[in-house]
Amino acid sequence: MTFCHNLKNVSGGNVSLSSRLGRTPRGRLTVIGVVVAIALIGVAGFVGFELTQGHRSTSGQATTPLPPESEAIPGCYNPSVPPTERPKKLNVVGCASVAVGLQDMSWSTWGPQGADGTGTAVFKMCDPNCAAGYQLTKPVVVHAWNAQPPRRDAICQLGLKIFNDMILAFPQGAPPPTAQKMDTQYKGLPAVHYVDYSPSNSGDTQFIGYTFCN
Repeated sequence: MTFCHNLKNVSGGNVSLSSRLGRTPRGRLTVIGVVVAIALIGVAGFVGFELTQGHRSTSGQATTPLPPESEAIPGCYNPSVPPTERPKKLNVVGCASVAVGLQDMSWSTWGPQGADGTGTAVFKMCDPNCAAGYQLTKPVVVHAWNAQPPRRDAICQLGLKIFNDMILAFPQGAPPPTAQKMDTQYKGLPAVHYVDYSPSNSGDTQFIGYTFCN
């Protein structure tokens, strides 16, 4: 690259940059080169740090990978919504049409023995039809247990287990049957007992399908 800028001398004449550098002692040139190199390395390091620290998910929150041995509740997972411990929100029934979901969840316990939380259940009401329907919300108590490895074709991370049983109980009254039929009680509350991976014909559980991570 050729530089076309000139430096002014004290008498007002122009001195070319190449001539000026040619009169600079070699030792000083070496020192200047080292200083410039250090400065460039510092800038590159800062930019690299900013890029690393700025890596975010599309939701605007930093993604945190699950530990090697983890549990998740049955639900609708995909690359954009991967399994996570203590989820704040998740669709659990009807992944394509979002029939039942959870939101604003807060978990008091979570581990291999089970999970307990409270939040809000969201039901899609198909009235007058599903396309023109609306959403109904109800406070909910969630209890999940019986963690099992996912199916081989579920494409989930190694070591992940899915709670096979999950109860949604309703402390302020059950939703209408058109939203969700109740089939059990939990701590004296009307509740629905979902099962994943193990279809049951006993009448006191509802099979919600197989959980996939892809």
